[in-house]
Amino acid sequence: MSAPRPVEEVVLEPVRVALALAMKKLHATREEARLELLEALASRVGGFSLDEYRAVDRREYAIDSRTARAVVMSAHDALLATRAPAALALASLARPEVSRAERRVNGAYYTDFRLAGYLAGKVWRGFATGLKVLDPAAGTGILLAAVALHLCGSDRARLRRFVARSIYAADLSRAALRGARLALASLTDDITAIQSLADHLRCQDSLLAGPEAWRDVAPKGFDVVIGNPPWEKLKVTRHEFLQASGVVRNYGDEYEEDGDAAELESAKQKSAAYGDQVATLYPRQAGGELDLYRAFLEFSMRATREGGQLALLVPAGLIRSQGTEALRRALLDGSSRLEFTVFDNKARFFEIDTRFKFLAVHAELGARGDALYLRYASGTDEGITETSVARLERDALMSLRRDLTVPEVRDDKAWHMFRRMCERGKLLEKLAPEWRMKIVREVDMTRDRAKFTRQSEGSRLPVIEGRMVHQYRFGAKSYVSGTGRSAAWSINPLGSSKTSPQFWIRLEDLSTSVAARVTRARVGFCDITGQTNERSMLAALVPPGAVCGNKVPTITFANESLAFLFLAVANSLPFDWLLRRVVTTTVNYFVLLGLPFPALHLDGVPARRLIALARELVRLDAQQGEPVDAWGVAEMRAEIDAQVARAYGVDGDVLEDLLGDFPLIDRGQPSLPGEFSSTVTKDLFLLKASELSGKSDEKRAARVTRAKALGAMPYTPGEFAYVQVPTEGGSRCRARLERSRRECAG
Repeated sequence: MSAPRPVEEVVLEPVRVALALAMKKLHATREEARLELLEALASRVGGFSLDEYRAVDRREYAIDSRTARAVVMSAHDALLATRAPAALALASLARPEVSRAERRVNGAYYTDFRLAGYLAGKVWRGFATGLKVLDPAAGTGILLAAVALHLCGSDRARLRRFVARSIYAADLSRAALRGARLALASLTDDITAIQSLADHLRCQDSLLAGPEAWRDVAPKGFDVVIGNPPWEKLKVTRHEFLQASGVVRNYGDEYEEDGDAAELESAKQKSAAYGDQVATLYPRQAGGELDLYRAFLEFSMRATREGGQLALLVPAGLIRSQGTEALRRALLDGSSRLEFTVFDNKARFFEIDTRFKFLAVHAELGARGDALYLRYASGTDEGITETSVARLERDALMSLRRDLTVPEVRDDKAWHMFRRMCERGKLLEKLAPEWRMKIVREVDMTRDRAKFTRQSEGSRLPVIEGRMVHQYRFGAKSYVSGTGRSAAWSINPLGSSKTSPQFWIRLEDLSTSVAARVTRARVGFCDITGQTNERSMLAALVPPGAVCGNKVPTITFANESLAFLFLAVANSLPFDWLLRRVVTTTVNYFVLLGLPFPALHLDGVPARRLIALARELVRLDAQQGEPVDAWGVAEMRAEIDAQVARAYGVDGDVLEDLLGDFPLIDRGQPSLPGEFSSTVTKDLFLLKASELSGKSDEKRAARVTRAKALGAMPYTPGEFAYVQVPTEGGSRCRARLERSRRECAG
């Protein structure tokens, strides 16, 4: 996964360079000296006396105040030249320096100045006397500085009162709180206000102290609780433990020795003990691994007064994960107004993967409102731009999503399409008894690794990994070399799938139930995915004699026909669109069983046709030596998609909106003259949908004909686009399809 350099680092680089030169001039290397210079810089911005500031602080200083103020002149000029507000920039510059590994272990992804301004902007503007604002995991105070600027603007009198009376913060790091103090002090020239501020900064664990620790200053709760709490799970893994210890390794690499076992076990026990304490204090965690942000959200709700507001940055799992249902319910039932703004990291807010999604949550606590608002926003180098909004009726959400997971619909039109598809279908969890679905993870790629071998002798079975599975294709890739994420795999052309795994396992090393399970065919799907992937659902028929790793859960059904019907629907674009509304990075049981399946009767013509098409697609890819008509395969895929769309009640312009959610389709295919990218899959799908509804679309048919003449091949994954696929010799394939079509219609 890519971890880009945050924009904020680029913006503030001139200031950092100027500070580094100042330290070099003073021959200073310690972290203490850097903070002293930042305090001098803050005094220049705010206009307060550095000597008086230091008198309040009562600590030993290495650099005298006059020298400190003099050497930061160039840094001051550089600071004023940046596009970040000075107080927010100072908060960023004052952050304690930690390694990337430490940052990940602690879940401490510091707030970008653009996000700080956006989140603070959600707080009401009306200035109330005695307003109290808390950040329970404040870091260096960037969110509190943003709230002050949002509510007070450039009014120096208001800023002075706000700094003195309204700001409260807590953090585990004294160094971070020192940074918060200097950043917030830069908003005023009043030393008395700065001294009052210092009394409101507490070095404590907010979760263990609880909201009760603040009752002395906010007996009924705070008016505003704002924050960007830690995002990490309370779980110590060996991989991250080693990285934090300075070991350079890739995820999935094999471990060479166990010399770290005692220290690792101690760290795990310490983390587990802390997790037990937190779970006891914050019971809405629903078991499982404890996410710190969930505990902080519960803390924040309890620390906010009735009628007060929450403004938090949290992972998008809040609206999608099984473990956050209790928190979603509490927010929906306990807020008069509720907004979620969805972001991804393409604007480089954090040093994490650009695809990572997170939320800005804004809630006004009170009597339950009628709707929630789902907003979407993106970042520019200057700030944040909201791009769309959808209004979701809370009662409708409750009826469609009993667990209150919030579908990521970008506007009201998409919300209405989601509602319609749900109402025309039936949840897979309700079909499970009728279909006798059994979903199982057969072997674990980590826990069972000791049983794996790279040799295939005897009764050993191939271990199937997620990258070997694609839509209708089992054995789409073959192992070449390497381990973990650095392993090399080759692509097998359409019609030439084969089982060439990285690992094998003995039949006798499987549990009794799994050993019995692998004697029959079942559906397997890759559970590692993403909303922005080319396709999110990849499912294939797993033949007998192979065992699947934990990233390829398998499903058995009451009969084989249901397996093929499931494959047809699950691999379709309409189902994929539904999945992308609720999935994060994993298609787990919770997500899958909560999706609506179209109301298809097994003995009806549409279902019989879908089963026949899926069966033929599986057969074609498993054959060896016989040429495959790739265009005929694409036409079958398009017909399946059109049939499924019709079963969901989706047609016309709505289909075009649905297809807009798949921008990566047809990468590597030639585009029509004058067009930026190929749309051959979209055109073929829409053409089949028109034909199915009895309408003629000559314009679309002409586009398909022209694309075919250029060599474009629909339904070809981007990574397979340059693999040679034979297109001749497909007459027997077409004859079988025509015979199947007549049989289904009869």
